[in-house]
Amino acid sequence: GSAGGEDGAAVVVGGGWAAFGAAESLSRNGFGANVTLLDAAPTPGGVAGTAASGGAKIELGIKGCWRHYRNVERMLEELGLPAASRYGPFSETAFYSPRGLEVVAPVLGECEPRLPAPLGPLAYTADRFTDLPYEDRLTAFPLMRALIEFDLDDDTYASYDRMSFEQLCRSAGVSETLYSTFLRPVLVALMFAPPRELSAAAALAVLSNYVLMHQSDFDVRWPTRAPSEVFERWAGRLRERGVGVRGGAPVKRVLTEGRGSDARTVGVELLSGEVIHASAVVLAAGASALPRIVEASDGLCGVPGLRGVGELQTSAVVAARFTKDGAAAPLPYPANVFGGLGGDIAGTFFDIGVLTGAAEAGRVVEVDTYNAADLVGRTDEELLAEARRALALADKRWANAAYEVGSARIARAGSAATHFQPGSHSHTPAMRPRGAPLGVYVAGDLVKQGPAERDAHRGARGLSQEKALVTGIAAGGGAATDVLGVKALTLAPLAVEDDEPHIEALKDAARTARAAGLRLPL
Repeated sequence: GSAGGEDGAAVVVGGGWAAFGAAESLSRNGFGANVTLLDAAPTPGGVAGTAASGGAKIELGIKGCWRHYRNVERMLEELGLPAASRYGPFSETAFYSPRGLEVVAPVLGECEPRLPAPLGPLAYTADRFTDLPYEDRLTAFPLMRALIEFDLDDDTYASYDRMSFEQLCRSAGVSETLYSTFLRPVLVALMFAPPRELSAAAALAVLSNYVLMHQSDFDVRWPTRAPSEVFERWAGRLRERGVGVRGGAPVKRVLTEGRGSDARTVGVELLSGEVIHASAVVLAAGASALPRIVEASDGLCGVPGLRGVGELQTSAVVAARFTKDGAAAPLPYPANVFGGLGGDIAGTFFDIGVLTGAAEAGRVVEVDTYNAADLVGRTDEELLAEARRALALADKRWANAAYEVGSARIARAGSAATHFQPGSHSHTPAMRPRGAPLGVYVAGDLVKQGPAERDAHRGARGLSQEKALVTGIAAGGGAATDVLGVKALTLAPLAVEDDEPHIEALKDAARTARAAGLRLPL
């Protein structure tokens, strides 16, 4: 648990992948048992939402494990919960619009031969689009220049961040059909926000990570077991090491002493008034809690690198799960992305029985709706009707009000994830916020993800569990280095797979061209 003195003790604020990654890293990189994780939620790492009917818990949002999640896979292996035991096989993903089925993405890692980026996804989906002409698909190619150059340096990243991805698509000549039937729903599903409200830099980072830089990056497998089981096991392992893991412990403020370059962290104060002394504090509580803590902390509210956190926005998510009575209604594909049903809402729907093997196909289905701020305040009946509209894209029977669906449960999260709106790069904090007292770190999906912060995100970007975990591990390592003077870290994050040689060559050419005041023609 917490140490009585300040030196050699650390506190982590939060309860998700970033917080647990930070606690793991702090403990293994020199702080030992003198680490305390404090989560405002009753159970750290527990479910994000409680179902409305019957009080039964459901995990809000089905989160997949992509092939490039190297740090998540390593952590699961170390916990004795290997990914193969927690996730099903890599599976195809179907994309639906109001026109019906648009495309079924294959498992690209199993397609031979492996083609140079970005040709694999283009070649191996070529015959799978049902109604998107080649000429529309080819209008994506002008985006290649942006994908090559957007993160060459921090100034370029910031310039792309100031425009929306919709503006970028319009200026690049991307066709309206490609944009509305594919790019928009994919980005809402990956980033919980529509392209017109999404930083072009953040969108490009995610598209390069998940779709384009390596043929198999878009491959995903879906959970067969509840995510909370991972955190239960992890909390047990941390406690065995002497680490304090506490739920129901909201933090009010960070305590510091000294001024200017002599300022340093001395601990945290909980809302209860309890003080825990520490020489390192990792703030991993997310974009809605972080501003409150910063504002209440005398030593943080004036820090240049934390001044903008109050400007960060968050996105809402709604989940609805149906358990069908009578005849089951199997979906054509167990994992699906949808968009175009109204406004800028999009989402995913799943055949939970097929994914988990716990029920027959079509018996339990879930719809997760993203960018759902307009839905969160609606009645349960209205939310269930919206979920049925999404399922009706794959099976028209769901649109019939008389169709018997059995029981249903709903979960809402008004602040589910960071919203990377245009200009947000200037508001997001670095892992070591500029001007912060010694010993203050930030971890989570809100950490800056430009090229200057490569050591913090190691190429893992977006709203992923991978980025959260990587930044948590990196923050723990940073504290060990800065506060304890540790020279060689025991646990450090794994970087994403290197760019393929031709992509790296294009980036080198772009850097040379920019240095000469030119732009790379693509």
